[in-house]
Order: sequence, then structure tokens, then C-alpha cells
Amino acid sequence: MQEENSSNFSCFSPVGYKQRVSYFYQGEGEIADYYYGPGHPMKPQRLKLTHQLILSYNLFRKMDVFRPSLATSEDLAKFHDAEYVDFLQTITKHNSANFELQMHQFNIGESTDCPIFEGMFDYSCSHAGATIDAAIRLNRNETDIAINWTGGLHHAKKSEASGFCYINDIVLGILELLK
Repeated sequence: MQEENSSNFSCFSPVGYKQRVSYFYQGEGEIADYYYGPGHPMKPQRLKLTHQLILSYNLFRKMDVFRPSLATSEDLAKFHDAEYVDFLQTITKHNSANFELQMHQFNIGESTDCPIFEGMFDYSCSHAGATIDAAIRLNRNETDIAINWTGGLHHAKKSEASGFCYINDIVLGILELLK
């Protein structure tokens, strides 16, 4: 193996082989605009800054750029309990008082590191969909490298939010890769 320049996005690849890179980005005004609340360390706005660097350095010209699909409830239920997915789909800041028992059961709310915020379910479906789409492209041998900066939210458990994570996109991606 020979070391190649960074324009191929790889330190090592066979001589003359240009790696195919797929980049998944949800688009301006979407994933980066979700807000966990004041004082919360999770800042999806940073994703917009990362994307701006990719644009500024013209890195997008060396990648196939995709707008990912949203994961469906059925996609999420491949790992997460259906009751938990239904709860995530139903809960909002406006109706949370009606779900105090479930909020405790599923570790979601202001007293946890997983607060309820506007668009929480769509946010989760967006980053999970990008990870699943990336795994599909890898499985089909349509790409060598898949990038989803919104993904990696791996702390969520089968029926519980944890560590800023509501849906475990990593498990969903692995399940897709195992097909």
C-alpha cells in the first residue's frame, strides 16, 4: 500500500485507486436547527459549521452528496421497542404533563440529559435515516467511505434514552450492514 494525498480522503489505498466517498447531509435549516435547550452541551448547530468547512474547502466536489431519507417507525423498531418508538413519536413539550410516568420509564425530560424539544422525533429519524442510508450504500458496494456527521448517537438503549441520544443509529446501521 502506498500513502496518497489527502484529496482522496484516505491515508492508504491501492495505487491508482480513487475511493468513492458518500456524504450525507440533511440540508440547511434542518438538523442543525434543533435545540436541546439552554445550557445543554449537545449543540446540533455545530453540524452546520462542519458543513460550511466542507463547502469552503470544496471537499464536496470530491464526494457524492446525498440528502438522506427519514428513518421510519418500522426502521427504528428493528432495535427499539415499539412502545418506546410510539412514545417518542407522541411526546412534545406541550403534552408532556400527560406522560410523566412514561417520561420516567424512558428516561426523557428536563431532569435527564435527554430533554424534550421541538422536533425531537424528526431529529432522531433524520440522523438514523442517514446512518441506515450510508449502510445500504456500503452493502451495495456503491461507496467505500460513508460520512454522516449527524450520526454516532450510540447511547440510546432498546427502550430508554441516554447520553443525549434518543435513537441508537449505530445499532440500526450495524443491523443493516449485517444483511
